[in-house]
Amino acid sequence: MINFRFHLVSLVAVFLALAVGVVMGYGVLGQPTVETLENRIDTVEANADARRAENDLLKADNAVLEAKLDALEPFSVTDRLAQASVIVIAVRGVDPETMQGLVQLARRAGAEAPGVLWVEEKWTLEKQDDRDALSTALDVADAGRVELRTRGWEAVVDRLNEGPSLGTTDVLTTLTDAGFISFEDVGTEVPITDIGGPGTAALLVVGSEGAVKAKQVLVPAARAAVDAGLPLGAAEMFVAVADGPARGSLVAWVRDDEALAAAVSTVDDLDQPSGSAVTLLALADLLRGVVGHYGVGDGADATNPEWWQP
Repeated sequence: MINFRFHLVSLVAVFLALAVGVVMGYGVLGQPTVETLENRIDTVEANADARRAENDLLKADNAVLEAKLDALEPFSVTDRLAQASVIVIAVRGVDPETMQGLVQLARRAGAEAPGVLWVEEKWTLEKQDDRDALSTALDVADAGRVELRTRGWEAVVDRLNEGPSLGTTDVLTTLTDAGFISFEDVGTEVPITDIGGPGTAALLVVGSEGAVKAKQVLVPAARAAVDAGLPLGAAEMFVAVADGPARGSLVAWVRDDEALAAAVSTVDDLDQPSGSAVTLLALADLLRGVVGHYGVGDGADATNPEWWQP
């Protein structure tokens, strides 16, 4: 018969065994394991500190290199666009400071560059009121969105190619009043009625953050320019987005079209420090009959145009 003394001895034996197990586990196994883990943590922290220090140095070096590229840009384009007339056309939503800098750099290259012709959000033609407004501005009836954009860009390109006509309504003014375009003179007081004319070349800039999709601008504008003989360069302001399109996907609308790719030069890295210089050098090449596709995205032939003696 089991008595109280047996229960007491059993309980004492159980607790004694637990105590011995805890002491043995910590003394024999626990301490080396803890020390190993602590050493590993110290190693990881030291590596992380070293990577942070290395990243800080790389960021500092990158900032210095970008500053040098910015300083060298004017030298690289000087006289490359001498006596040329250049109009920058940009979709609203791309960085305005970059566009202003592009205009100023074009002037440094020797071009007459009055400012930026902005393509406003209304070109999406998502609203019936906007479609009606463009139909009225172009004096076109019963046309769908694609046809309206095509007719609109044909009108803009023809006007830039031919210049203002005396005694007639300026289509650029009409489209400005309707809210489809606007003109920003950069450091000048040139009115929209004075831009364009024979010998004008255009730079069309689209972007990942543009208010109008690249296809809705590039395709009709490029086709109109090719048909009218207006020299046109297309540049992409890329912004990386998680699971978003890759660099070069916007100007791909030109690069993937055999006829357009043979006549319109493209640049897919206008957002990079050297992007503005490469874009203007590409336009300078275009004006001497050399079409190229530059950058680091799909479809680019080279990072920049080859040097040539002016």
